[in-house]
Amino acid sequence: MSQIQKSAKPKIQIMNFNGWQTVISKSLGIRPFFSQMIRYRVANKLCTNIVITGEPGIGKSYMAIDIARTIEGLTNKVVTDGKEYPAGLDKFTVDQIVFRHSQYMEIIIKLKMGRGIVFDEPSYSLGKRDWFNEVQKVLVHTLESQRFLVHPLYLPIINMALLDKTIRQYLIQFQIHVVGRGHGIVYRLKPSQSSEKVYRYQMGHLYFRMFDNNRCKKDTCLGCKHLDPCPIFRAQYERKKRVIQMERYEQAKEQASQKESLDLTDQQIETIILDAMQTPNAMEFKTEKGMLDVTALRLYLRDQGMSISSWKAYGIKRNIEKLHPGLFGQ
Repeated sequence: MSQIQKSAKPKIQIMNFNGWQTVISKSLGIRPFFSQMIRYRVANKLCTNIVITGEPGIGKSYMAIDIARTIEGLTNKVVTDGKEYPAGLDKFTVDQIVFRHSQYMEIIIKLKMGRGIVFDEPSYSLGKRDWFNEVQKVLVHTLESQRFLVHPLYLPIINMALLDKTIRQYLIQFQIHVVGRGHGIVYRLKPSQSSEKVYRYQMGHLYFRMFDNNRCKKDTCLGCKHLDPCPIFRAQYERKKRVIQMERYEQAKEQASQKESLDLTDQQIETIILDAMQTPNAMEFKTEKGMLDVTALRLYLRDQGMSISSWKAYGIKRNIEKLHPGLFGQ
């Protein structure tokens, strides 16, 4: 037999890590090194902020949530804290996933020391300059002092360049670049103490299988008809995310209608109002004194998908009353 045939196969073992099954192999260099490091930092009250980067749809949020679930682990016995919990439940809950800076600031105060937070998809808001100016300042001050509260922060984002310079250069300790679903490369970030340079060292690779696949074989919740009643963790996350996204769609719709309204000339809006006044409900546009009601005017336009400022509405009111005096009066 050849030497290759005689060589022993790599020994692979399964270990219990916080209630989760984890593969280890000394010969292949596989062990939960990164998870153990995060737990060590939390136990020693060290600041731990982790950015998860990668292209859209590659699984950054799932990676962040899976790491947080692994670090906090599963209950191994019934816990009584006002309620009773069966064994095998996640200690990390969907309430620890936030989408807005207000949610982040609220939970950071309420959460017990050592519990993690996933600040999911901030890039939705980072494109808006008002959010950027407001929240980046909040995050800088909070992240500087967060180590006293010991809340590991997981921040999925497309690119670190979207973060404030102070955050990405001085307040982030680890970067995980997701290169495929469940596969990421871990880097340790260390800022220079004498310049603006940030040194980046590769630590290794992370591999996470799809969590809860023993309960659901589907690789995504999108389009699943059982999403609403489904009890597994990723379904809870997708439902929470869906609510936030629908709110964002409504906000985008409102902003689009406002822009379209701004693009309309005063004369075009006057024509719309005058046409509406020819309907059987024309009196709804007038006050008790028979003049044009600005509030009714704005409400009618809003129902038509248009939004104008109070200042613009008063200007249109003056123009219509001046050009069509016969329609108004005592």
